[in-house]
Amino acid sequence: MTPRTLQKRVDDLTDSITYQGFNYTRRGSFEQHKLIISTMLCFRILVRKGVLKQEEVDHLVKKEVHLDPPNQIEALKFIPEASWGAVKGLESIKTFEHII
Repeated sequence: MTPRTLQKRVDDLTDSITYQGFNYTRRGSFEQHKLIISTMLCFRILVRKGVLKQEEVDHLVKKEVHLDPPNQIEALKFIPEASWGAVKGLESIKTFEHII
């Protein structure tokens, strides 16, 4: 086996095992938990591939809230007041620094 075909085989096996593991877990889960499981699996895959940083995922999952968020401007009133602190908390991550 050449290194290229070996790498393709390993990638194919990884994809297959991930898919079969997801299917096995999905079958034994309640309907309301399937989206959570899918999201967690997707985040884990993207972190391992280097597309997402672990700190970004942690920030999204843990919902770090800005302790003293400023008042919302009129154009952003569509964001619920209860979520405003979490949106402002996202600005501490470089990827989301211009979210507002």
